[in-house]
Amino acid sequence: MVNKVLSASFNGLDCQAIEVQVDVSNGFPSFNIVGLTDTSIQESKERVRSSIINSGYKFPTTRKTINLAPAQLRKHGSIFDLAIALGILISSKQIQVPSIEDSIILGELSLNGNLNKIPGVLPITQYAKQQNYQRIILPSDNADEASFIKGINIIPVKSLLETIDFLQNGTIPSNKKAQKTFHLSPQKTEKPFEGIIGQHQAKRALSIAVAGRHNILIKGSPGCGKTLLSKSVKSLLPPMSKEEILDTTKIFSVVGNLSKDQPLINRRPFREVHHTASISSLIGGGRKFPQPGEISLAHNGILFLDEISEFQKHSLEALRQPMEDKFITINRVEFTAKFPCNFMLIATTNPCPCGYYLDKKYRCNCSQRQIDNYQKKISGPLIDRFDLFLNVQRIDLSGNIINTNSDNEIYKEKIHRAHKMQENRYRASKSINRNKDMDLPTIREFCKLDKKSEDTLKSLTKRLNLSNRSYLKVLRVSRTIADLEESPQIQLQHILEASQYR
Repeated sequence: MVNKVLSASFNGLDCQAIEVQVDVSNGFPSFNIVGLTDTSIQESKERVRSSIINSGYKFPTTRKTINLAPAQLRKHGSIFDLAIALGILISSKQIQVPSIEDSIILGELSLNGNLNKIPGVLPITQYAKQQNYQRIILPSDNADEASFIKGINIIPVKSLLETIDFLQNGTIPSNKKAQKTFHLSPQKTEKPFEGIIGQHQAKRALSIAVAGRHNILIKGSPGCGKTLLSKSVKSLLPPMSKEEILDTTKIFSVVGNLSKDQPLINRRPFREVHHTASISSLIGGGRKFPQPGEISLAHNGILFLDEISEFQKHSLEALRQPMEDKFITINRVEFTAKFPCNFMLIATTNPCPCGYYLDKKYRCNCSQRQIDNYQKKISGPLIDRFDLFLNVQRIDLSGNIINTNSDNEIYKEKIHRAHKMQENRYRASKSINRNKDMDLPTIREFCKLDKKSEDTLKSLTKRLNLSNRSYLKVLRVSRTIADLEESPQIQLQHILEASQYR
């Protein structure tokens, strides 16, 4: 007789219920797992056999066939170990359990029968709730992560024996009566722009960028503080909403980047990428199974590319489409996966190979041809996707090193107020939550200009030779500046300030 145990698998962020069909019959002793599986699932044979024996049960010495249905769906990982072990014990009549058709069972088995933490629990739990399953049985180390999803019974277990005890008697150890509510840990407070002296224009530009989630390119000579300014942005980021926490944590969940101490990502990601990163690590990829790249791990946060001119050109060009679409579709022969990637891009670069072009103190040794070639490393279409451009000059520390920046806290307060204004403004929209995301109809509604401001913007467009995309970016940045000043209407001074960052 064939017995069925329900489990689940994930492909990117898309999940699918998997029917673990187990047949234990007379015949030559064998153990076969079919259903388009990978090496890690085939290796589960030894984990399941040892777990059953070390849990005090007998491993059948007959013919055992496991089918993971639907068979046409490629499956991977050790997530099916627990379901396979239970199916074998039920089919060999060593245990009897009531109906478990309303349960999703997940878990990787150790050789001693204990359960190890697995990836992908959060999106699977959300899927199980959407499909009206009553409960999900999973390793106790994944319980905090899964408990963020309300409306489904989370059953955390530590071993195969505990799982059997629950299925037969309905009991859960008292120390694990699952966390029905999840409390977000308080965020560590950081002082805005701590350790940065002066650079008021740079702080203002970065505040505008953070407030509207605008992309910003910072140029400057070596040692002027480009990297320090960029990293200090982490202290300005506003808190995440529950929806943003869920969306971001799901991405970290599928790659197994969640720890027991941090089961949820409740601080906006800040992903710093080295210029030697491959295109697959940057945008995502994988040979047989999809993996999100840095642009997706930076979803709802910041992607920081230090010395962007040193990156491989084809890696940078691959950023163009996801920067516009806010998602990346990874296509391979064996799979297609879609990951969100709505991030704010901060990039830094030197103005020339030696770094001192236009520096007020040091002389540049580069020829004009070398300078032009270096600046062409970032293509025009990619440049056009930045909202703000900032030139940073070095400052003289003498006499300033003991000065305090008492006004830095004001930047953070203004940014948080601007975020609240944008949340209220775009509450009815599913695709827009920041000024950077405004499409043309939204710009027409919220970026209305008076006659003088409109004429000034037209004149600036001709003088600066702005593209249509850049024209709209000036309007979006102007809307953000107006929000920082708590102005319901875009004023002429907001247009002028936004245009100076082009």
